Amino acid sequence: MTTPDYDRALIEQALNTARTRTEKAMTRFFDARRETGMDVLYDQISDYPFRVGKGLRPALVYAACQGMGGTEAQAENTATAIELFHNGALVHDDIEDISDFRRGDETLFRRHGVPIAINTGDATFVFCLSLLLDNVEQLGVRKAMRILKDFERLSRESVEGQAIELDWIRNARFDLESEDYLRMAYKKTCWYTMIAPLRLGVVAGSGPAFVADLEEALIDVMELGYLAGIGFQVQDDLLNLTADEVLYGKEISGDLYEGKRTIMLLHFLRTAPKRQRSRAIKLLTQARAEKEPDEVRWLLQAMHEAGSIDHGRELAQDFITRALKFEAEGLSFMAETRHRQFLREVLKYVIARLK
Repeated sequence: MTTPDYDRALIEQALNTARTRTEKAMTRFFDARRETGMDVLYDQISDYPFRVGKGLRPALVYAACQGMGGTEAQAENTATAIELFHNGALVHDDIEDISDFRRGDETLFRRHGVPIAINTGDATFVFCLSLLLDNVEQLGVRKAMRILKDFERLSRESVEGQAIELDWIRNARFDLESEDYLRMAYKKTCWYTMIAPLRLGVVAGSGPAFVADLEEALIDVMELGYLAGIGFQVQDDLLNLTADEVLYGKEISGDLYEGKRTIMLLHFLRTAPKRQRSRAIKLLTQARAEKEPDEVRWLLQAMHEAGSIDHGRELAQDFITRALKFEAEGLSFMAETRHRQFLREVLKYVIARLK
């Protein structure tokens, strides 16, 4: 399939605009609370959000809101809350995964220790709630409560997905199919990377005349978010195995050190000869600190040779291609503006990165 062209300038502009507005909103939010004398806490909470990141989730909230005819102001609290949620999850993920680097710098728990990192992540989630409650004044009770309901589901789906993955690792589960991975990724990734940002933006930007059609539109957005979210997650898993570490901002092959059941690893375990499979499982069941780098490099090379990396690329491209088709046909309720175009261009960008 020919790689579709994408509008890099439009993507960068939308991401930069969303990131800048979200950072300003977070700065105001933290500064208003520094008067309590707890500067140390707010310095820790603002660490990850102000490291260089894409800012995709708030950009999706803004785009969906404005695509429905809403304003940036209507989306601001929700976009800021979801970015805080994302960064709080990263703080906790880094502890669970024993990761050394995040966005090109030392992880919070490596810098300050596990107790401080856990408290920082907990505090971040608390402040998400504060921002969402501020929506009552900004958007009215009906919209604010609808957004809060979806945010509760986003949180629930995310922790359920994380629980599934952690249970696989704890119980040394390798008898998994692609469907198991898709269920886990739907919960852990799709909801908080794509489904929730889009749904929250649609609710924030919808007008009074759209109330009767809102639930049907949110179901369509869920389908788009599922297709796009799986594509994004598989792409991220591929980058963990194949990207340049400096550009990626995290360690390469970290997923192999952590024993994560990516779609590529599951493909390899299903198709590898018995001796290679046994060698891989022996490596994957070792504690991270016990894994020999040479063995991790062997496994990655074996996955390349088995076609597992190519399998992941093909699957990610298939899901994003289906997402593009669904966007063209299933978002008729959203006007054809540059905000909707941003959603489309982001999907094209994923396909381009898979090459």
